[in-house]
Amino acid sequence: MKFLVYGGVVLLIIPFQVVVVHRFAIEGIVPDAVLVTVCLVGLWRGEFEAVVLGLVLGFLQDLLSGATVYLNLMTKPLIGLAIGIVGRTPLSLIRWMIPILITGISFVSGLIILFLLQASSSEMDVVQALLSIVLPQALYDGVLGAIVLLATFRLFPTLHRRVWNP
Repeated sequence: MKFLVYGGVVLLIIPFQVVVVHRFAIEGIVPDAVLVTVCLVGLWRGEFEAVVLGLVLGFLQDLLSGATVYLNLMTKPLIGLAIGIVGRTPLSLIRWMIPILITGISFVSGLIILFLLQASSSEMDVVQALLSIVLPQALYDGVLGAIVLLATFRLFPTLHRRVWNP
């Protein structure tokens, strides 16, 4: 059953990112639905499932985006691992902390990608990119994470009780 659910996630999240989420771009900044998905899977299901999902979705995101190859393939599994480990701590049981965790993870991921891109292009203004791309992207991902979290708990109230009242 898990295989079918994750297969559905893989088949739906990339088109959702391209078709739906891109319509909500602000000043060229688009929230990363794949990052939010990997974060939530890491929090709720653990690091192993988040790493595997991060590998598959990161690979597909790199393959279909035409961007620099392997950036998402490297960062998404690391995100799954980090958030999966954090998900085992009592800190993750505080509801309002999840969007903050997603924002922080997105910021660190953006920094890693920024420095990898800067290493290949010395003409890039790192401070400008940090303030105009990485920080707004992280904040937008945190907002998307909060929206998805609220929508998930409204659609599946039993999940809400199971996650917050073990």
